[in-house]
Amino acid sequence: MTDVVLFEEGKSNPMQPLALAQPTFKLIYSYRPLASRIKRELGRISAYYVPRRFEVLLRETESQVAVNPPEFEGEALLVNSRLRPEEGVVSTVKALKTGEFVVSDGAVAAARLGRLPKGIQELTDRGMAQRLKAEGAVELNGEGLLLRGPWEFIASLSAGLTGTGVVYGSHVNVEEPVYFDTSKGPVLIADDAKIEAFSRIVGPTLIGKGSVIHSARINGNCFIGDGCRIGGEVEDSIVEGHSNKTHAGYLGHSYVGEWVNIGAGAVTSDLKNTYGSVRMETSTGRVDTGLIKLGSFMASMCKVSINATIYAGKTVGMASQVHGLVDRDVPSFTIYGRSFGWEDKRLILDSALDSLRRMKARRGLKVSRGEEQLVRMAYEEGTDQHGPRPSR
Repeated sequence: MTDVVLFEEGKSNPMQPLALAQPTFKLIYSYRPLASRIKRELGRISAYYVPRRFEVLLRETESQVAVNPPEFEGEALLVNSRLRPEEGVVSTVKALKTGEFVVSDGAVAAARLGRLPKGIQELTDRGMAQRLKAEGAVELNGEGLLLRGPWEFIASLSAGLTGTGVVYGSHVNVEEPVYFDTSKGPVLIADDAKIEAFSRIVGPTLIGKGSVIHSARINGNCFIGDGCRIGGEVEDSIVEGHSNKTHAGYLGHSYVGEWVNIGAGAVTSDLKNTYGSVRMETSTGRVDTGLIKLGSFMASMCKVSINATIYAGKTVGMASQVHGLVDRDVPSFTIYGRSFGWEDKRLILDSALDSLRRMKARRGLKVSRGEEQLVRMAYEEGTDQHGPRPSR
């Protein structure tokens, strides 16, 4: 049986800045991590080839999968972690013969190889196709095989949860009155979650283990990860584990990474005044997403201050802190407040780590060695984005 090997692109990955803090295959697509969707379609994943910042953390959390092994024996199905997990795409990948690879939008989507080239972890950008051809592999062309940008995670929420009704895990606490509308899809509530009184929750929605819904309005098509604190109004959004949006404010058609804090009154815009489609800047240039409603993308560990307003289609980088009006993309590890007349400042590395330690300590958790290495290496990799001096 052919082993499935996932590889993660580097700086060319259009899923930045989300993918600076997490491998793309860990991001949520149709209510599940993308890797689980790929595994279901193609089979067990035997190895990951990823940027080195993820190595230790993945070895801590994914001990059953080899991470950047120096050599990989046997036939392998090498798969880009941005592979679109849909039937037509999967059938194209499964049909590859040994010694063939398929390219989509200028990037290798998948390859079936008798053996993997040595040093493949250094080839996770645009040079991979040239290397595979040099090894004698035959190039094929495909269209639409790869996810083009982070907005596709939001679009995926329209599918993935079917049926109706409310499904409760163990020890779920639902105060009264709470209204569940499952006419368009189910509401799934995991173990130890709490739904406070006066909440209105529309399906399809998934609420993770131990999360608390603070008298909120959840308008459907929502994924809320484990250990989150959610209040105000949320719709068509993904909030990953241990992130907070406790207070009033609006989060719509947006993606929020892990360990993010969104202050009271903060708002994401998800509609242009012109009702035109939203454009985003990616590693491949400015892209028309084709979506009329699209909000913001907040990478893990970032902080959004009280009453901040983030324009449609804008990104907030890993561990950044934003204040006031955010009308442009904010690089990772940046203190941003241009609407107050501030100059952008580079966050001090130790300050970013201290904030993470304090936030995790409030949940009785500690920063692991892998998490610390990820933050340190991500910080170094992002230095070319910044000119401002560091600040606490």
